Amino acid sequence: MEFQSSKSKVMTANERNIGTILHLSALGQYLFPFGNFILPAFIWSAKKETSPMLEAQGRSVLNFQLSVFVYTIVLVGLGLLLTLSAFTKGMISFQWDDQSFAIRNLENISFSTGLVVGITAFVLFALLKITEFVLIVYGALEATRGKVYHYPLSIPFLRQRVQNSNAQTIDSTSEPKVFTSE
Repeated sequence: MEFQSSKSKVMTANERNIGTILHLSALGQYLFPFGNFILPAFIWSAKKETSPMLEAQGRSVLNFQLSVFVYTIVLVGLGLLLTLSAFTKGMISFQWDDQSFAIRNLENISFSTGLVVGITAFVLFALLKITEFVLIVYGALEATRGKVYHYPLSIPFLRQRVQNSNAQTIDSTSEPKVFTSE
């Protein structure tokens, strides 16, 4: 699907460059904590009103970073829980009094099972981070070509707001858009 900038018929080099920077700004996580959220959100909030392409690029980057954060919490939490359970022989128990939340039957997990599953979770976490890095670079390359890259396995936390003919705002998850350039 072709998409053109609202101000002109052709996407400008400036829009492509800012789109590339939007994707690469997610690498800010290697400079300071939560840089992968702060830098793209800052750039996106400053530029999303100037170009529909930049709005879509920023939304895509932030959705992917939020998704990776959720996957990281699950994998690290699972890895820690099962690895610690293996070493403490199921002595770990969590209990919340008000809601009566408890993690039980950890004593049934054998040392080898807990250790293997825990280490597997940490290996998957490492693969997730490597994949994240590669996809960020690939997204930046796609932005230089004038395309909005939609990351795989990305949860659409931030949805595109579209106005229909009756001036009502509706949510949509759009298909990938290709921006034309000269």
